[in-house]
Amino acid sequence: MSSNECDVAIVGAGVAGLAAMRALEQQGLSARVLEARERIGGRIYTVHDPRLPYPIELGAEFVHGSAPEVVEIIEDAHLVAYSIEGQRWRSRRGRLTPQADFFKELDSVMRHLSQKGRDRSFAEFLADNPGGRRAADARALARGFVEGFHGAHVDRISVHSLADGGSPGKDKEEQRQMRIADGYHRVPARLAEGLEDRITTNVVVEQIRWERGAVEIHSRRRNATSLSQLRARAVVITVPLGVLLASDTDVGAIQFSPRVPALDDARARLTMGSVARIVMLFSERWWTERVHSGQRRASLDALTFLQGESKDFPVWWSMHPAHLPVMVGWAGGPTADRMAGRPIDEVRDIAIRSLARNMNVTRRRVDSQLVDCWHHDWQQDPFSRGAYSYALVGGSDGATQLARSVHGTLWFAGEAADPEGRNGTVHGAIGSARHAVRSVVRALGAA
Repeated sequence: MSSNECDVAIVGAGVAGLAAMRALEQQGLSARVLEARERIGGRIYTVHDPRLPYPIELGAEFVHGSAPEVVEIIEDAHLVAYSIEGQRWRSRRGRLTPQADFFKELDSVMRHLSQKGRDRSFAEFLADNPGGRRAADARALARGFVEGFHGAHVDRISVHSLADGGSPGKDKEEQRQMRIADGYHRVPARLAEGLEDRITTNVVVEQIRWERGAVEIHSRRRNATSLSQLRARAVVITVPLGVLLASDTDVGAIQFSPRVPALDDARARLTMGSVARIVMLFSERWWTERVHSGQRRASLDALTFLQGESKDFPVWWSMHPAHLPVMVGWAGGPTADRMAGRPIDEVRDIAIRSLARNMNVTRRRVDSQLVDCWHHDWQQDPFSRGAYSYALVGGSDGATQLARSVHGTLWFAGEAADPEGRNGTVHGAIGSARHAVRSVVRALGAA
């Protein structure tokens, strides 16, 4: 085949696109990957700074639960991953208290989720007061969890989809979280290893023309005028859902000719969630000793997560068990929407104010210790247009529908198209790619 031909074209060099490339090549099918960014990894975005002997994650950070697809790569690449074990704390009305029963309290509400009956929003579900009168605080916790963990609006997210995922309080293994010591970027790097010549970065796919058994990809190098063409027998599209659903005139949008009805269906079933994250480097771990209101002096040395009451960045976490002067602020859903498009200086000031309130210290105390901070606006990033997907009311089967082959020629893969419903996860993205490749191989046959 010539340089502008292959068996399968792949759009997007996130983990889904890279996993698809590797699996196709192993099956004897030639693949080419086109990526709009200057780097691989997609929504895995690791940066390094000489002032911090530890990777700074601006995208995916945690390995959630069993995550077999990611663990397999960690083991294969001999990477070091460690479990996050420490103490959860809660800040309420200026008082810090341990939150040892976080998942138990969450389960007191989430266990009432059901796939029976009509689908409805999580907000409607909460309006029924699941857990009873004594569970008012637990319902507030559950609301914050759904907004933060899923990046969702509670009045839009599907109860059936949440019920399908089960209550996080019931499965101890799924509560586990790990970090990769060298950085999450080592996962896409491993997937690409030895196949780098199949990947072209800094090229934006503008149009996909297709008919049964043939596709033609029209792309343009960023800031260039001339178009390039890549012809293939099939295409696997792994760009984020936000890009798939973008208007034709938006930067980074892909036009399909002819139109693909599956995308119109996805628009009614799925949407892109929003998150805001800020990584803050301090001169020292100033939060390690605090005074509890009405209690003896206690250490926050083992603090992992802090569930706060500040509405701007309600969740914070440390690098524990690594003893590093870093705190990460997190917000999801409507709060993250309000943060989108703001300059980094403004986001930093909001974060300082939020952390000070959650820790019950003065803003000056936080600001005086701050060395630097990092933030990536995923909502404004034209090649993501959000953080990760979630199912709308009536759309709990949206991922399964999106993952289906289009006339044995087009496949969609990525966390939004994982038939097992593991949206918003790296392992779900890899699993969806492998599912797509199995279907591609059946349709095209291996060499």
